[in-house]
Amino acid sequence: MRKLQGIRLPTDDHAVDVLLSGLGPDAATVTAGEFRKQIRPLRRQLKPALMDQTVLAGLGNLLVDETLWRAGIRPDRPTAGLDDATVNRVHARMRTVVRHSIRHGRVPGHPSWLTGHRDRGQDQTCPRCGTPLRRGRVGGRTTVWCPHCQPG
Repeated sequence: MRKLQGIRLPTDDHAVDVLLSGLGPDAATVTAGEFRKQIRPLRRQLKPALMDQTVLAGLGNLLVDETLWRAGIRPDRPTAGLDDATVNRVHARMRTVVRHSIRHGRVPGHPSWLTGHRDRGQDQTCPRCGTPLRRGRVGGRTTVWCPHCQPG
């Protein structure tokens, strides 16, 4: 986990195709239908599923935490049993977060975003409801969520 595998400079289109062949669809452009096809068959926690680059390319730790906070879903929730409305909500929030982050060139630390509150020491509170944020590990990654806005 989190090991840089090196830098590769493909010399032609075929080499690019080979290099990218193991990646899932791009989170910035994936349609709701493609997103459902990627998520529905999985049987694991939602956050690690979204961060798996073979499932969906382009999402990292902060983007997934922000997406799930906006969607009102706990990061440790199992993918099994997610209904279409929930999957569609995650997709819509993910697209918003990714588009906004691309425009800024990074995941913004806006005061109205979860990511703007996650690293402010022990007194971190939810920007939406003011509840103290929880911090733990999900899928081996530091995870921040609001127990009120993202109920179990």
